[in-house]
Amino acid sequence: MYRIRCNNIVSDFILQFISQTIYILLKIEDMLKLPIFEEFRIIETHKKSITFSDYFRLMNKIKTDVGKEEVSPKRLHQLFLALTFSIKFPSNDIPENFVRMNSRILISNSEHIKQRIRIVYQCEVESNDDYSIYSMLGFVCLGLKVGETARYIDGERLKQIRIEKIISH
Repeated sequence: MYRIRCNNIVSDFILQFISQTIYILLKIEDMLKLPIFEEFRIIETHKKSITFSDYFRLMNKIKTDVGKEEVSPKRLHQLFLALTFSIKFPSNDIPENFVRMNSRILISNSEHIKQRIRIVYQCEVESNDDYSIYSMLGFVCLGLKVGETARYIDGERLKQIRIEKIISH
C-alpha cells in the first residue's frame, strides 16, 4: 500500500513538473518567436472547456495508460497539454453547447458531409459512431462548442470539422 501511495505522489509530482516545464517553454517560444510546439498549434488553436469530472478521469487514464503499446505517447502528451491548459467547469455549470465526454454530436467536414459521433473513453467504444478520446477526431472535438470549427492533421492530411449540433450529453 505504501508503494502505491508513493508511486501516486511521484506520478503527481512528475505531471506537475511536466506541466510547469511546458508552460515555461511556451512562454519562451512566445518571447523568442520559436516554433517549439508548432504541431500543437495546428491541432490546438484555443483552450478546451471541460468538466472537472472529465478532467480528473482523463488525467487518471493518462497515468494508467503511459507505457501501454496500444496508446500513442504523442497522443497522451497532446491530451495532457490540452487538459492542463483547459478551462474547467463543475459538471452542472458547463454551458450546454460544449462537447463533453460521452456527448453525441453532429459534425460536418470541409466538404459539408455530416456525421454523428460520440466521444468516449477508449474502453467504451461500442459502435462505428464512437470515437475514443485517444483518436484524433475525438480529441479535437472535446471541449469545442456548437458552431466552432477546428483544423487538425490526420496522418499527413489537414482536415477540418465543425460542430453542428449537440444531440445529447
